[in-house]
Amino acid sequence: MSELPSSPKVAEHSASAATSVSKSGTAQEATSAGTSAPRRSKKVKRLTKKDIDEVLMHDITELRGHNHWNWDPKTPPPFQNFEELDVTIGSLAQSGEGLALLPDRGDGWVLVVPFVIPGEKVKARVYRHNWGYSFADLVEVIVPATNRIPSEDILCKYFEKCAGCQLQQISYADQMKFKRQVVENAFKNYADKYFASLPPVDPVAQSPLQSQYRTKITPHFEAPNPKHRVPGTEQEIPIGFLQAGKRRILDIEECPIATPILNEGMKTMRENVRKNAASYKKGATMLLRESNPVVPGTESDYPPETTKICVTDHKATITEWVGRFRFDYPAGSFFQNNNSILPSLIGYVKQQLHLPLSSSLPSSSSPSSSSSSSSSIPPISPSLSGYNAESSATSNNTSSSIDSTALNKEIRYLVDAYCGSGLFGITCHEGFKKVLGVEISAASISCATNNLVLNKLSTETTAFHLDDADKIFAHIDFPASETALIIDPPRKGCSGEFLDQMVEFLPARVVYVSCNVQTQARDLQGLLDRCAAKGLAGYKVEAIRGFDLFPHTKHVEGVMTLTRLSSK
Repeated sequence: MSELPSSPKVAEHSASAATSVSKSGTAQEATSAGTSAPRRSKKVKRLTKKDIDEVLMHDITELRGHNHWNWDPKTPPPFQNFEELDVTIGSLAQSGEGLALLPDRGDGWVLVVPFVIPGEKVKARVYRHNWGYSFADLVEVIVPATNRIPSEDILCKYFEKCAGCQLQQISYADQMKFKRQVVENAFKNYADKYFASLPPVDPVAQSPLQSQYRTKITPHFEAPNPKHRVPGTEQEIPIGFLQAGKRRILDIEECPIATPILNEGMKTMRENVRKNAASYKKGATMLLRESNPVVPGTESDYPPETTKICVTDHKATITEWVGRFRFDYPAGSFFQNNNSILPSLIGYVKQQLHLPLSSSLPSSSSPSSSSSSSSSIPPISPSLSGYNAESSATSNNTSSSIDSTALNKEIRYLVDAYCGSGLFGITCHEGFKKVLGVEISAASISCATNNLVLNKLSTETTAFHLDDADKIFAHIDFPASETALIIDPPRKGCSGEFLDQMVEFLPARVVYVSCNVQTQARDLQGLLDRCAAKGLAGYKVEAIRGFDLFPHTKHVEGVMTLTRLSSK
């Protein structure tokens, strides 16, 4: 799984001022001068098909109701740059931005507008064009949706200015509905050949914390112009995150989705940067990460006493606790940034690993047949999944355990691909004869092996192996019919070589964890296509569920469970 990007990804454009919705529902434009001066139109960029964002294209096609992408690239967009339009938002894209269809412009041109809700009438200012759609700034909410969060109740005072969050204008319940739809759309668009045979997407598991959950942030700043430096004085340098729609830094004093200890650390960091501004020739990205070290003298206690500190050194060691398990890793390396939901996520993965193999469909109902219908796949019994989405929102320490009677005796071996510092291999080791984690990073393997020792687990039954994940099956002598595989790749998903080897090995159970549900769905289709090409029965998709690791943002973690089908 991959974390939310530390510096928010921003569209390349010259954005206009942000807006804020007043109590009456109107918006007021915020500019540095208080007024908006007219800007000179830029030369229209020649459009090409390569400009199309593939994920956004699916959302636009669904809004239009047809797949029409045959515009002549020599035809200019149907707008002037910085033209303002009153539009009605028809839907939300998977990016969290609103889409407004303009049937009288360009034969169904679409505007992409941030911080809006379907059904709202808004004023938007066009600033950049792509093939069949244009991006626009939100100028004003003319008619707000009834479910818009009042401005005084918005979590963050920087919302609509900071690029980090996209969804604070809607309730958390509405965010969960949106993210469930994102997961469903990903499989509908990227596993379309098999979508009809997939089980319904389960409700998204909520984060126990919706604010103060993020355990790592990376504020950054740009060095001030030397001409403006005054020796012996502190300089006002914007220190924070990228502004929404701009490449400039927005000054952030505190981030409400970061943990309290990080916000305390940010105050100190901001003071130090400004005092030492003259020493920076260029800008810098600062690391703030929460650590929970053991209080000296309590090491032998169970559990030991811990404290919270803010770490700023990339090479320092972070101590993280997930339920009863301890993980040490370098501050600059990857580890999930929402600790509150990890016990629920891991508990779910563990329970999915131990679903009975006998629940799989006969080979004649294999999802590798595009003619299968959703009615041929029965829903998963709650007694099999052992997981409750609603209870996960309030429980932070029970979901990571599993009743020993629920352990699957048919699966005796576990392979943890892309194992990192050993999160899944260690927390899910119970009930397996042997566990093997594989990782391309020597530093990660060293951390994972050290974490085995910290958690007093046997290195005879659980081990971590340094190798490319694309070659892991060449080193595994576990019987495939008794082996479960956890896949936790980066955002780009699995390579074709990895899927080829997986088809050669054919593990009995697969739990695929992903921070990018689009590549996860693409990989499912690639896997089933490869099985069908070899005349194999393939896999049954047992369940698909999202986990909300990043409340108030567009991101959703996906977990998909597969069971190998027996051949005829």
